[in-house]
Amino acid sequence: MCGRYAATANPDELIEEFDISVIEDDMAAVASPRYNIAPTDDVPAVLERLTDGAPVRKLVPLRWGLVPSWSKAPGSGMINARVETVAEKPAYRRAAAARRCLLPALGYYEWRSETPPGAPKPVKQPYFLRRPAGLFVMAGLYEFWRGPEGWLASTTIVTTEATDELGWVHDRMPMTVPRESWGDWLDPSFTDAAAAVALLEVPADLAPVKVSRAVNTVGTDGPQLIEPVDEEPEEIPVPPGE
Repeated sequence: MCGRYAATANPDELIEEFDISVIEDDMAAVASPRYNIAPTDDVPAVLERLTDGAPVRKLVPLRWGLVPSWSKAPGSGMINARVETVAEKPAYRRAAAARRCLLPALGYYEWRSETPPGAPKPVKQPYFLRRPAGLFVMAGLYEFWRGPEGWLASTTIVTTEATDELGWVHDRMPMTVPRESWGDWLDPSFTDAAAAVALLEVPADLAPVKVSRAVNTVGTDGPQLIEPVDEEPEEIPVPPGE
């Protein structure tokens, strides 16, 4: 699975990379670099919506954690969707058919239980996985939910079984959308969910790096979170108010 990630590209970079036509006004809330994005946070997403019958590519903020239209209330559990069942499961199949998006990222975190040298017991050790260069474009789905305070747009990351090279970190990993398939993946008129899912790829060039356990605390942020750490036990800073 993917439970935290980093997104550092600014809107101007995303506009150029994805040939964006429209930027939502509330993108300012997610425009700054963030190194510890957590479920229920708003994240930058690229999607296409039909306007006068023509698809328009937009850069929008989406809440991470899919909320199906039939949900009674927003939750935080649907942050990942398994590619093996995404075209059939009621929570995802409508989105897989017509509401697909791209989630640009620098990389994502996974955790292993490890015992550091000299430590008395195992700890949750994070690893940051990223490509050697460029954005990691994760495959996403999005939905709209209407509540008492209006409309909520939310998203989930499509995941698959981890490759042999990365299975030691975690047994699941996000899928990516190859550049040549961005147009088809985003096209809302392409409603064959199974065919759309077949466009996805398993990233083959991700490199895991052991990083600070400070990322375990929601609210901690900064580029230091993705820097490699040595094998010595860490002194983890206590968040304000604790």
